[in-house]
Amino acid sequence: MNIGLHLKRGAMWYPDRIALADKNARLTYVDVYRRVNRLSNALLGLGLEKGDRVAMLSKNRYQLVEALFAGPSAGLVNVPLNARLSVSELVHMLNNSEASALILGPEFVKDIAEARPCIETVEHFIAIRDAPADMLDYEDLLARASETDPPAQAGLDDLATLNYTSGTSGVLKAAMLSHRARLCMGRKFLVVPDSDIDRDTVMCHVGPVTHASGGMIQPTWWRGGCNLILEGFDLELLFRTIEQERVTHLFAVPTMINFMMAWPERTKYDISSIRTIVYGASPMPVERIKEALDIFGPVLIQGYGQTETASGFTFLNKEDHLFEGDPLRTKRLASAGRPSTEVDVQIVDEEGRELGVGEIGEIIERGDDSMMGYWKDPDLTAETLRNGWVFTRDMGYMDEGGYIFIVDRKSDMIISGGFNIYPTEVENALYQHPAVFDAAVIAVPDDQWGEAVKAVVVLRPDVTATEAEIIEHCKNNLASFKKPKSVDFVRELPRNPYGKLLRRLLKEPYWQDKDRRVH
Repeated sequence: MNIGLHLKRGAMWYPDRIALADKNARLTYVDVYRRVNRLSNALLGLGLEKGDRVAMLSKNRYQLVEALFAGPSAGLVNVPLNARLSVSELVHMLNNSEASALILGPEFVKDIAEARPCIETVEHFIAIRDAPADMLDYEDLLARASETDPPAQAGLDDLATLNYTSGTSGVLKAAMLSHRARLCMGRKFLVVPDSDIDRDTVMCHVGPVTHASGGMIQPTWWRGGCNLILEGFDLELLFRTIEQERVTHLFAVPTMINFMMAWPERTKYDISSIRTIVYGASPMPVERIKEALDIFGPVLIQGYGQTETASGFTFLNKEDHLFEGDPLRTKRLASAGRPSTEVDVQIVDEEGRELGVGEIGEIIERGDDSMMGYWKDPDLTAETLRNGWVFTRDMGYMDEGGYIFIVDRKSDMIISGGFNIYPTEVENALYQHPAVFDAAVIAVPDDQWGEAVKAVVVLRPDVTATEAEIIEHCKNNLASFKKPKSVDFVRELPRNPYGKLLRRLLKEPYWQDKDRRVH
């Protein structure tokens, strides 16, 4: 039992339905199955063996989805690379993973060719298009390979993927995910109430399929829907595609939804086909959720999880978003929802003891989706994986209904005058100000209080606000000790290639001459 067998079952159940499409191709389930088999056999024919790593670096396109299926189907291990990373970061991941082969899009051929002297283990460079003489051509490889099933080499507990993640720390590390974890990833979304995936589903992938958006490929495949691949996040292309292709499902990070709502041209397009928008990867303020519900209707599902847990393990479903003025439902819009039926979730103290309702502690999770550990990092593995539980480093609490409220990253908590202040709470207040488009809250050194709260704010276009107005607004919506003592106005906030806010970069100028990074 592995990912490849599920590929075969899809071709059996839905042979002639369109499974995969982009601007260049529309492939049926049988087409994809046969092409993936050819790629799997081609990789084995190059001499790769079970457990060898195959990296992939490309913008979104249908061949990238084929590659994501092909490696695990042949007992090989995927190393999906983020196309937005620097060349030096990409070279580091190739060398760290000891990849034997690299499948790359035409936009990266030149950079990789120049970096080849620094790439230590890759023997086979496979260009999806425009292959130079010293690289293999993707389509030529497929044409020469068999479309029969590759040898069944992988079991549920074999390694399927190395997923590199930096979180917000900036240190790249690879979570090892088994076939069991990857299959669990797909099941988790199918059991969410209101996920509504069926044969009529058109799942639009506007984010990188090598990361969170790719988690929606399997459940769509299992139900006979179409995975529609866009090369990147372009608002005009996205809205035009939704209208023309009658897109039903979309995965987006909150930043994308923010831009979608603010785009003045959106009302020119018919987006009534949208049944579900899944959002996650970073928090979405309640005010933005309410705005999205007004614009898109009752179509939102939130997922909260980590790379280490093969994506989301708690979900806030569509019904949870229907607050209708009810105070408890309104409060729960700020939550990450309830645990999936596939996993266990607890809130624990520093000694790992489970806490009661409403008590703040670290969120931990266990299930078939849990990673096997970090690649080549036993110390970090031992710190994160304890007795089968993944320690997320996220702080939160659970209410009486089982809803998980994330208060912040363990490392981002601000201690000012002995009081614990969680940036997310202050950011939620900032978003209630009509002039605020984006916001971040950080700790800065303060001689009197140890740490002070600073807000970093991006204003909406053609709108003004002063520091005093922002602080007064927060004072009216928070306990006084939580309000910002200062406000910086910037054009944009730094985010990593996965869309997560990089508070450490905002904090660095204020702490760089300090011996300790906390007061």
